[in-house]
Amino acid sequence: MRKKPILITLVCLSLLLTTCIGSAAASSDNDQKSLEKSIAQALTQSGIDLGKNPTLLSTDNKLLSNNIHEYVYILKVGDGPHDFIGVHRVVKDRLPFVPIKADKAVMMIPGDSCDFHSAFLLPSDRDRSMAVYLAKNNIDVWGIDLRWTFITPVTSDFSFMKSWNTDTHLGDIRMGVRFARTVRALTGSGKGKIFMLGHSRGAQFVYAYANNETQLPAGKRDLCGIIPMDMVYKFAPQDQALQNAAYARYQAYKTIYDAGKYYSDDGLQMKVLASLAGIAPDAPSKAVPGMTNMQAALFALTSTYATVIPPLQSITPYYHYLAGTFDAASGLPTGLRYADPQYIIRQGIAAPPYQSLGEMIDGEALMSDAVDVPYDDHLQEITIPVLYVGAAGGMGAYGTYTPTLLGSKDKSTVMVQLEATGSEALDFGHADLIWSNNAPSLVWQPIRKWIQNH
Repeated sequence: MRKKPILITLVCLSLLLTTCIGSAAASSDNDQKSLEKSIAQALTQSGIDLGKNPTLLSTDNKLLSNNIHEYVYILKVGDGPHDFIGVHRVVKDRLPFVPIKADKAVMMIPGDSCDFHSAFLLPSDRDRSMAVYLAKNNIDVWGIDLRWTFITPVTSDFSFMKSWNTDTHLGDIRMGVRFARTVRALTGSGKGKIFMLGHSRGAQFVYAYANNETQLPAGKRDLCGIIPMDMVYKFAPQDQALQNAAYARYQAYKTIYDAGKYYSDDGLQMKVLASLAGIAPDAPSKAVPGMTNMQAALFALTSTYATVIPPLQSITPYYHYLAGTFDAASGLPTGLRYADPQYIIRQGIAAPPYQSLGEMIDGEALMSDAVDVPYDDHLQEITIPVLYVGAAGGMGAYGTYTPTLLGSKDKSTVMVQLEATGSEALDFGHADLIWSNNAPSLVWQPIRKWIQNH
């Protein structure tokens, strides 16, 4: 394939970045290498510094809904056998494989035990996903799969995860953001800065990314605004008890890490609970005696705060994933208040089984304010607009303190509270923000409007 200058037509760009994708699988090894070389050259020539250049391993695309396409790029970002990430683009096309010119773009970072699909674009339920909703409203949606999302359940040696932490993933996210900005420039949307949205742990990365960017020259920065969703980055001084609880979790995770276990298998446990609830919902649960498989899954989702083993404590007093309904006599969960249980089961089954422990340790250190980490050193220097989105039954109002530490003059909050104060245990949950039936009107629409107005 001939080398192409940056200022080439959209048709040729489409051929380079999308149409060729469909035939790449059937092409020879030389053709595939030529395609990768051409894209790598375009990345280099685009004028956006990627740092350590990634290698494009594979590309794919699929039609999601009418004229909404998803483009998937797998990038090799290091020398190790597990050093690769996924970058997704969900965008409206004006012609087949020719994206619209989208002035607004957002990079979406999923949370614990989630990849981009399971958090924002479940393939089996694409029309009810946050990514498709935003794309239908002419926002260029990007997302990332972090390294640990590719680790399979048959993995037995996790020593490679020892060095994976917040810094590792920030480097990968930066690579993904720079890749996204480059491809946007190549397909007619310009080199402009983009928004970054993160849910849960993803919001931790959003704050840390913005914190680090303050130390770069303005022309080297990537973000024009941030949207942290339901995450406590720093607790307020009056929440000392919750800071202490975070430090206890930090010590517990650090002990596990120091003993040679560098991963969390919460995702695997989630997959097992979801699978059993789907296959044999009425069978007795081995995980939670006295409950059925479905009740056990619902209990973990709707009473998450009660699943923490003492002396450890929940991150907030009544933190839970999803709002539930409960039997008045027994107190056992009977269903979900705002989400479809079968949809949530599919989400759970899709969860990546393993996650690196490093960023979880960093998160507890940040919340405890008792351990020095570099990801909060420049919060006051963050001046870009910020929209905090909280769920009253998740981390909710506890997450509103961090934006007060930022230097931005443009700060907004969307807080979803559907129950009276004091009923947080029954209120809109942490994952209701992205998975509930009423999330489009209560959550996604305000986010969409905020992006479009900034």
